[in-house]
Amino acid sequence: MQRISVSGPAELVTIVPFHLGFQPERSVVVICLRDRAVGLVARIDVVGSPHAAEAAAQLTETIRREGATAVALVSYESRSGEARPLAAALGAALGLAGIPVTEDLVVRDGRWYCLRADDCPDEGKDLPSPADVPAVAGYVALGRAVLADREAMESLVRPAAETGDLGSDVGQAIEQWRRSYHAALRTRSLRWVEHEGVDLCSEEAPSDRPTRWDVLADECFAAWGRLLDGGEPVDLDTLLPAVVGPLDDKEVRDALIAWLCPGWLQPDVFDDRLRRRLEALDTPGGRSGQDVEDPADCDSGPGVDDLPCDERQVEHTLEALCRATPARFAAPVLTIAASHAWWRGDGTKAGMCIDVALEIEPDHKLARLMRLSLDHGLRMPAA
Repeated sequence: MQRISVSGPAELVTIVPFHLGFQPERSVVVICLRDRAVGLVARIDVVGSPHAAEAAAQLTETIRREGATAVALVSYESRSGEARPLAAALGAALGLAGIPVTEDLVVRDGRWYCLRADDCPDEGKDLPSPADVPAVAGYVALGRAVLADREAMESLVRPAAETGDLGSDVGQAIEQWRRSYHAALRTRSLRWVEHEGVDLCSEEAPSDRPTRWDVLADECFAAWGRLLDGGEPVDLDTLLPAVVGPLDDKEVRDALIAWLCPGWLQPDVFDDRLRRRLEALDTPGGRSGQDVEDPADCDSGPGVDDLPCDERQVEHTLEALCRATPARFAAPVLTIAASHAWWRGDGTKAGMCIDVALEIEPDHKLARLMRLSLDHGLRMPAA
């Protein structure tokens, strides 16, 4: 797979926004290097001296597990020196962990400064044009663009507010679908029979007749398959009730995560009826089976591997789904999008999805678990 390499500090400071997907502000970016190839890129907000050592220790443990052979620090400042307490604490913690800091750079007011090289002028240097940096071409090939800030990137996944008649209609349709689904879930063993022209539920019905839950589960999985089949654009409003309605059923949510993120959850953890439906689904976006490395963690950018086009299409579709879902139903949708982002190595997007989910539903258990795991640089749990 393609690796993106950099040559020198000028290239390094230029690729950081492309790797993260947005222009960092008042933060320190830690770039893990493995023989000049870019590995994990982690960003942490500037903190003052009282909290710098604690923040540095936590991030250093993440970097140590990544197996970096060296690290470069890039501090983004709005005023001179505001990032130094954190950058200095990171340098000290990394040194104690045996990880050398090869570059200690600062970006401020359109210029970059190096703090470890004798040949860097005190007044700094102008930031290079991205067009003049060969490594940027690798990110452009991956479809990466630089948004103005983290808030702009967060807007890609922020759910819809229910305003106006359309939002109300969509929300009501999802609510009605959800109620039907939960009623079916409570009577999951009852099957449909026809009595004098009317469909009724009965435990005495032949075993080959579907239950009401079977009917709705089929509708849900078919809607997800249609949403992510990589074909013609779909009308999201039409699909939303069946796509979103059952997601507070943790088994359905986790089954969909298993489908989107092969390798995280084994099919045998699901009951037969869910497993059969998973096996019947086509791979998302027409995924062609390329390997994707283990996801990165912390506030990191996309994996440095060249992701196949179908994965980018799935990513964009999940973003659109997050935006289209009324906020009161969006927490499980955001955790699914976060899982897919984390699986393909985009810790930045995963963290943003989780943060928005926790704004909406602070006690959402999966979102809290993922936030804790991201904060501590852990991999996504396998079950």
